[in-house]
Amino acid sequence: MVPKVSVIIPVYNCEKYISECLESVLNQTYTNIDIIIVNDGSTDRSEEIVNEYKEKDNRIVYYSQENSGPSEARNKGILNSTGEYLVFVDSDDTINKYYIELLIKQMISTGSDLVCCGYKDISEYGVLNYTDFNFDNNVSVHAFMDMVCSGTGGVLWSKLYKKEIIINNGLRMDKNIFMCEDLIFILQYVSHCTSFSAIKEYLYNYNRLNQSSISSNISINYIQNYIKVFREMENVFNSVYLNEYKKRKIITKEIQDIVVKLVEQQSINIKVTGRRNAICNIKKILSIPYVNEHKDAFSSDDYFYKPYIFLIRNNFVRTSIMYGVCLNILRNLKKKLKKRK
Repeated sequence: MVPKVSVIIPVYNCEKYISECLESVLNQTYTNIDIIIVNDGSTDRSEEIVNEYKEKDNRIVYYSQENSGPSEARNKGILNSTGEYLVFVDSDDTINKYYIELLIKQMISTGSDLVCCGYKDISEYGVLNYTDFNFDNNVSVHAFMDMVCSGTGGVLWSKLYKKEIIINNGLRMDKNIFMCEDLIFILQYVSHCTSFSAIKEYLYNYNRLNQSSISSNISINYIQNYIKVFREMENVFNSVYLNEYKKRKIITKEIQDIVVKLVEQQSINIKVTGRRNAICNIKKILSIPYVNEHKDAFSSDDYFYKPYIFLIRNNFVRTSIMYGVCLNILRNLKKKLKKRK
């Protein structure tokens, strides 16, 4: 019997991208699928467009809910899925026509609990083939968790899941976490797995041209959300007995990435927020006890980020913001030069 795969797509105000997304899913070479679309209170034409596709293909199952966030939308998709296996697709992304076929083929042939593939990163800088998962099939749970916490390894897409593991362990997205909720879900899922596999093909198309997406609008107020994420990560690591050194190294890197990103954001928006507010915001972040616990261990091999790390570790707030302003100017110049070529 050919196993069924459920494709879960949360939708929120994506009228510009949803048609291309659905076309890529409907044109899969692997046809035994159902497509669970959950409209999370869209106010644009997303629902109208989805219904047009629904009339053409009975594999589409459509649900609508009041705006509750992507976690609740995905949870609804999981509960209403009928496939033995699940994949998640974001409504502004697309997938290669062999995406599901190759993932399911790999999972069945290897008996893995989770299968990953590479992706195409599509941005204003062009298209880049990328993967966070280069490993042999005998990788350990600890090693795989390390990969999940690197780069974009902690995203739901580019992976095939067994629904049985999700249901039997009561795994759900945490609606109270509004950034990185997918990372926690994946780590929890991995903690119940025994084997993993990866294919080298770049089959998922990650669209970073959509600058209005939630992941591109990180607020200074989100820091408490991230601290909750880090504490949940610690809980998962403890459940699989990850050693203290490795656990602290991963958490420190996650905290560092967020702090640097927020400092950069303050630098970029300094004309809007004002220099005084930017300084105040960064000081608030660096004074949070959880951040302070890890700040001294911040480090980077990246030439451009080393100054950031030095300035942040030593609480040189004003200088770190000005460095960010200069770095942003250089990036904008690079973009202009690239466009001229």
